[in-house]
Amino acid sequence: MALPNLLPHLEYKDMIALRRLRVNFPNQFFTNVTNFFIQEMTEYIRDCRVWRIVMMGETRGGKSECATTIAMLYVNIFNQLLRQDKFKKVDVGKFINVEPLSFDISNVCSSQSNYVYTLREAEKNKILKFGQIWQIDENRENIGGLGTFSETLDLANINNIVAKFMQSELWLTPIKLQQRNAPYGLYIYQKDVVNRVNWALLYKIDMAVRGGMDYHFLGWVRIPLHHNEDFRQTYNMKKNEWIAKEIGGTIDQRALERKHAAKMIAEDKTFCMLTPSGKSFKFSKDQQIVMLEQYIIDGKTQRWNELEMYRIVDEARMIFWMNRNKEHMAELDA
Repeated sequence: MALPNLLPHLEYKDMIALRRLRVNFPNQFFTNVTNFFIQEMTEYIRDCRVWRIVMMGETRGGKSECATTIAMLYVNIFNQLLRQDKFKKVDVGKFINVEPLSFDISNVCSSQSNYVYTLREAEKNKILKFGQIWQIDENRENIGGLGTFSETLDLANINNIVAKFMQSELWLTPIKLQQRNAPYGLYIYQKDVVNRVNWALLYKIDMAVRGGMDYHFLGWVRIPLHHNEDFRQTYNMKKNEWIAKEIGGTIDQRALERKHAAKMIAEDKTFCMLTPSGKSFKFSKDQQIVMLEQYIIDGKTQRWNELEMYRIVDEARMIFWMNRNKEHMAELDA
């Protein structure tokens, strides 16, 4: 059923702020493309293509609400097509489940890092669903650090792998439409509290001939607020936890995984073998890195770049000597 061709209520200040769009794209500026947006999403789902959307807007401007509404609509469309046997020819073997989808708080990730590890954990536990949609609240700039670039490459590799499994994504950022290989971008512009609806500017994103991205303005998308109050309350609680961790300066998940890997190999008997004097390791640091590589090959830990591997081995060696000193001190106290 087609939606009414409504347009947002724009005041004088809005006409000034959006003057360039109004002058350069007069037809699009006065066009409601909500039906087109929903139709495109339906076609992507029917064709088993990844529906990836980047979304930007001011803080507290309604990005999260819009993403959740889109995700819930996506799930409804997917399940309807599933009931019509539209995915019976999907060839995913035993690697993933083709079943009705749901969208809950477990499908909302706080960052790119959290998303990468959530996907890995879901795949490892064999609970990844074909066609699942994810909301990634990337609400802070990536400040860099050890492994940051490698993690970005990991995400690209994961996306290439799970594209066949149709893991769709909604990326939220405050200040720009990120280049996430997304076909469309939404700029959440107006939050209509009275009518419980948000209005967004829709952009078609294309790769430019000389590199970079071209953004073509198409019109307005009307996104109503969803009615799942339980989800809204749970999401707000989860977001408050993320904010508290951010204020507290909590490090990212990749750094925590490095520490876990260091603790794990610090307990490896071969890694911890000492010389007859007991004052140094039997194996050199380079040899211990080879042991860490075997852990990676065996799937006991994730892939690390060269610098991270040296950092992990250094920390593991430090952990071993700290534990050894604690044991020695305990013996003296006894």
